[in-house]
Amino acid sequence: MAALGIGTLVLLLFLVHYGEAIMCHRCLSAFGGCGDDVVWRMYPWRDCGDSFCVKVVERIPGEEPRYLRECENVLLQSTRHRLRMPVLRRHGYCVPARKDDPYNPNDQTDSRFTYCFCNDWNGCNSAKSLRISWPLTFGLGTLAAFVLSRLL
Repeated sequence: MAALGIGTLVLLLFLVHYGEAIMCHRCLSAFGGCGDDVVWRMYPWRDCGDSFCVKVVERIPGEEPRYLRECENVLLQSTRHRLRMPVLRRHGYCVPARKDDPYNPNDQTDSRFTYCFCNDWNGCNSAKSLRISWPLTFGLGTLAAFVLSRLL
C-alpha cells in the first residue's frame, strides 16, 4: 500500500516541468493597432521559447514607419531578416541593420531598418513557472483512485 502511494508521488513529480518562455507580441503595422504602440487586446502575447522579442522598424522617406514585431527564432528563418539582423543582440539594444554591399564594403549598416531586441518586460517578458500536465495528472489520479477503491 505504501509502495503504491510512493509510486504515485514519484509519477506526479515527473509530471511537473520547469519552463522558461518569453511571451512576445507578433504583429505587422499593416494590420492596424501595431504601430509605435501596440494595442495589446488585438495582439495577445505568443510563446517564443528562449529567444528574444524583436521589433523591426522600417523607415522609408516620405512614408510612415512600418513596424514588425516577432520572435527572433521566427525572423531567423527568413533569409531577408537573417542577412540583415545585427550580430550583436542584447536586451534593450536598438541597432541599424547590417548591409552586405559588395560594391561598397565600407558601408556596414542600413539605417532604413532598425532592429530592437528585448527579453525582460511585459510584451517581452520571461516567465519562469512550473507547468503541470493536467490531462496526465487527471488520468493518473483517476487510475490511483480506482486502484485504491479495489484494494479497500
